[in-house]
Amino acid sequence: MPAEQVYSLLFQSRDGASSLYILFGGIVDPVSSRIDRFDVVAVGNSELINIPLSGTTFKDVTNVCQKIKYEGKQLKNLTNKLQELFQNSGRSDDFMEQLIHYINKREDDKIKYLVNQIQNQAMGNSKPDISLWYSLIDRDKIDEAGSGKSSFETLDSEEAHDDPMSEEAPTIPIGVPTGIDASIPPTASRVQFKFILSPVSGIPVSQLKPGDQIVVQLTGSDPTTMGIIDSMKLKTEDGSIKPIPATVVATENKGVENETIVKIGNDVFGKIYEEENSIKVRLYTGEKPVSKSGGSSVSAASNASLEAGESSLLLTVLIALGVVGIGMIAIFVFLL
Repeated sequence: MPAEQVYSLLFQSRDGASSLYILFGGIVDPVSSRIDRFDVVAVGNSELINIPLSGTTFKDVTNVCQKIKYEGKQLKNLTNKLQELFQNSGRSDDFMEQLIHYINKREDDKIKYLVNQIQNQAMGNSKPDISLWYSLIDRDKIDEAGSGKSSFETLDSEEAHDDPMSEEAPTIPIGVPTGIDASIPPTASRVQFKFILSPVSGIPVSQLKPGDQIVVQLTGSDPTTMGIIDSMKLKTEDGSIKPIPATVVATENKGVENETIVKIGNDVFGKIYEEENSIKVRLYTGEKPVSKSGGSSVSAASNASLEAGESSLLLTVLIALGVVGIGMIAIFVFLL
């Protein structure tokens, strides 16, 4: 395979039961085993992504994605989550090895399975209808639009001509992070996590700042996160994951939403989206976070101590009543 050729990978995912529809376009480099760049959008109206994939180019798909985003018709939180998950997967050696192998062998069902595994991390377990289209293209033709561009119902050529925003719609480059993502080193491992909340004494997520120490819990089933969980021995016997301290590296407030990047150990970072600024995150005070299993042990010990105290008190009362009873009988006999 010539080094100047890459795969254009396009797919549509339609889940009518939950009204979630996804359009994705990516450039897969089989030589470097990486996703060079991609664009993805999630919507609640299937008509917005109703384009034929056959004969469509990567540029066509990015035009559709960017137009939907520009008009504010996307499901923003789901789109952002998918963007992050595909970015992580595009850097995963294990995922890319499987993806390229299945593309080379044209095993569509297995490609759909890989894609759906990523989607399920963002939208829960589902079985959407996934349509695929992929083909080898010359690298210098990546930014060419297809001949069928004018037939897309979601694209208006005259509007695109008048709109400077749509003329050079940016795609998401894997190797060049932007925004707060630039605070994550290119060689760092990226994991999935969630905040440990503290409604009473915690700090609102909107007030987090770089350097704050908080408590988080790793989540997700992607290879990177699972590898870190195993290496840090965070999984307990009952299968739960121990909370761990993390340092806030960067934050960005977007109205009612927040993006936060944290550092966990050496060269391990994570990014999270939160829809509500009012939630309060537990601060790390230097004490070892108590896992669920640990909390259960403490609770069990407290219950046992309480039961022992109650039994001792009951025995004392019974003895006292016995002594009083014997005394009364003796007095009764003496008087007779």
